[in-house]
Amino acid sequence: MRILLVYPRFPQSFWSFERALELVERKALLPPLGLVTVAAILPPTWEYKLVDKLPNNGAKKWP
Repeated sequence: MRILLVYPRFPQSFWSFERALELVERKALLPPLGLVTVAAILPPTWEYKLVDKLPNNGAKKWP
């Protein structure tokens, strides 16, 4: 079985905290652990790919 896990890009809004993160000089409040958790509980025989649609500003890409 093959599965594609996509972390979507969210539009800028009051709830995205982008301006607040700039004030505290951070790029993210918390890491997106939801999809990583789902990937960890998949059966070991399944193939999966994580796709992060957020702009990563030069950070490493997901495997």
